Amino acid sequence: MAFSQRQINEIQPLAEVSACVASPGAVGNGTTVYVTAACTIGGTSGPAATFAIGDWLQVYPASTAGTNGISVTAAPTATAGTVGLYFQNNTGGSITPVASSAYKIVAYRTTPTIIS
Repeated sequence: MAFSQRQINEIQPLAEVSACVASPGAVGNGTTVYVTAACTIGGTSGPAATFAIGDWLQVYPASTAGTNGISVTAAPTATAGTVGLYFQNNTGGSITPVASSAYKIVAYRTTPTIIS
């Protein structure tokens, strides 16, 4: 078997860490609430985030956000640096995350010219 050449971005993709503030309101049982938020790098006064459609996002709610039992996922929107947050609840009751809570967004980008 021949050695397969790989690009560094396949092994370690480019990453950007940013933060946003969101207030989804009550998330009823069996429902999903969607909100958008603009993200900044290095805190609330930093430059705007640059992730875009095609990037893979991970979201980390602050421990004080009160999202226990809620699945929080993230996706980039059509506006660069703006995240769409999905709050899904299947706990059997309604949960209201704390308003104006912080959410850390880690965006990963790989190049479209990966060697196959």
